[in-house]
Amino acid sequence: MRTDKKRISKLVLQSVAMTLIVILFFLGVITFYYSMLYSKTREEIVKSGELSAEESASQIDKQLLIGIETMRLECYSLNKMIRSGKSQEEIGEFLVNQSSAISSVTNNYATGLYGYINGEYLDGTGWTPDADYAPTERPWYIDARANIGRVAVVDPYIDSMTGTVMISLSKTLCDAKSVAAMDFSLERLQTIVEQVAQGESDAEIVLDRKYQVIAHSDRAEVGRNYLADKDTFGSALVEKLRTTDDGYFSMHYKGADYIIYTVPVANDWLCLAVFDATNEFNQLKNVLFFTIVVSILVVSVLLAIMMHMSRKTVIAEQLRENLSHAESNIREKEGQIGEIRKVAFCDALTGVGSKAAFNQLSDELTADIAAGERALAVMMVDVNDLKYVNDTCGHDKGDEYLRGCCRIICQTYKHSPVFRVGGDEFVAVLRNSDFEERAALAAQLNAAFEQARAQTERSPWERYSAAAGMAECEAGDTTFEQVFKRADRAMYESKQAFKAQHGSYR
Repeated sequence: MRTDKKRISKLVLQSVAMTLIVILFFLGVITFYYSMLYSKTREEIVKSGELSAEESASQIDKQLLIGIETMRLECYSLNKMIRSGKSQEEIGEFLVNQSSAISSVTNNYATGLYGYINGEYLDGTGWTPDADYAPTERPWYIDARANIGRVAVVDPYIDSMTGTVMISLSKTLCDAKSVAAMDFSLERLQTIVEQVAQGESDAEIVLDRKYQVIAHSDRAEVGRNYLADKDTFGSALVEKLRTTDDGYFSMHYKGADYIIYTVPVANDWLCLAVFDATNEFNQLKNVLFFTIVVSILVVSVLLAIMMHMSRKTVIAEQLRENLSHAESNIREKEGQIGEIRKVAFCDALTGVGSKAAFNQLSDELTADIAAGERALAVMMVDVNDLKYVNDTCGHDKGDEYLRGCCRIICQTYKHSPVFRVGGDEFVAVLRNSDFEERAALAAQLNAAFEQARAQTERSPWERYSAAAGMAECEAGDTTFEQVFKRADRAMYESKQAFKAQHGSYR
């Protein structure tokens, strides 16, 4: 009797131990599977945020580029007038005439030209300043003097009359003392974020470098300074922004879980796509809890039955089956993650590498340069006349135009990776045989674009044109970014030469 009790006690202890082991094993598998689902859900939200924020950032950069390019062209004309000794009356008349033209070209987003020229304030919009108005103390003048050679983008402000967010664009003229400027409305930016927010994101926000809201899918938020807020969603958002360098981050606020994706835009601004992931994550937690409870009940019942059967065989088979299922799920999720990565690294319009793929290669090439590998060059290509094609023929033809330009680049650099790094910007990284033949290939590329543009019998979207600039890795370079910036400058010089010869549009 005592021996039977010992055997029963031992069997009970073994059953309890086995039950605990199996339950712990199941919990481990379930937790791992939950982690995979959580990661996949998070990555899908982050991917949506990336696309949403980058779409906003791309459109915002294009909108700002309209004002910046307009400012450059007007300053080019003003410099010619100053150098040729034109009178103040002639310069003032030019400002008045161009103010009307600028308003038309920019769809009334710019109010007109003004500036401090030859020691005198001139205004092409007809505004007469007060007697104590000091133009040289205004931000548009100070910022332009601090950014000689470039168009300065002055921090935004809210127009007290219209409630519209405005910026000033200004540039120092050739005498290094005179400054021309114009005010530029950001109402188009507000429209952009409202349109993008109608997609998958819950909110689209543009912040300036002082964390003031420039544009927001909720117009009531425009003009608020989140850095100065207390105990608000905006203040919590800024606190997270200032403590992370990643392109996206999670935030818990008042019982809700958010994922925010950030993309920098012109003048150190930030474009944010905000996603409320509370429902998705709560559903995952409910599934996890339900699965754990059901699993514990099932395991307990199975183990009670197995006490009267061949317990070891049944348990072993069950463990192998669950392990196989877990491995299958892992492989499936790895495949899904791989597909997501492929999509992220390929430009959807042209099929070449995306900006994300280019950034990854940049890091790899920086490591190669540090290791002494310098046999590489960068060809930067900026498509000409895209705005003309979009405005006159439609954006679908603009897309065909971009794809045609991309084909010429890829046909020229058959052995080099090509990336689309902006709306109308492409980069080819030259190594091996393409690096050795870089001069001939550059001439071939320019000739191909000149030939395509010269075919006047073709439709506008088939007359491909682009400005190109190339730079090689030099002895003093320590990062790939240095080579890329020289190529960008070379391309910009080519772009300016093209505009000087042909004008902004066809």
